Amino acid sequence: MSKTNAYVEHRPLASEKGAAPTHHVVIVDNKEVKSVITQKEAADWAVSMNYAVHVARERHLLDRATPAHWRAYP
Repeated sequence: MSKTNAYVEHRPLASEKGAAPTHHVVIVDNKEVKSVITQKEAADWAVSMNYAVHVARERHLLDRATPAHWRAYP
């Protein structure tokens, strides 16, 4: 049986290029399930919950289905 996917993204998602993130979220089944300050905190939490973790590159992307938008963690 495969693991459930968890996606770590920064917030806010802004249309303005170069906007700094204020926090990171873990998304499971299209729902934000955890919010923390750092990307590492979010990814480590998701790993501890036994999710298959996908960490977003720090860009403004909404297409989660594109594998090139993600990197493996750790």
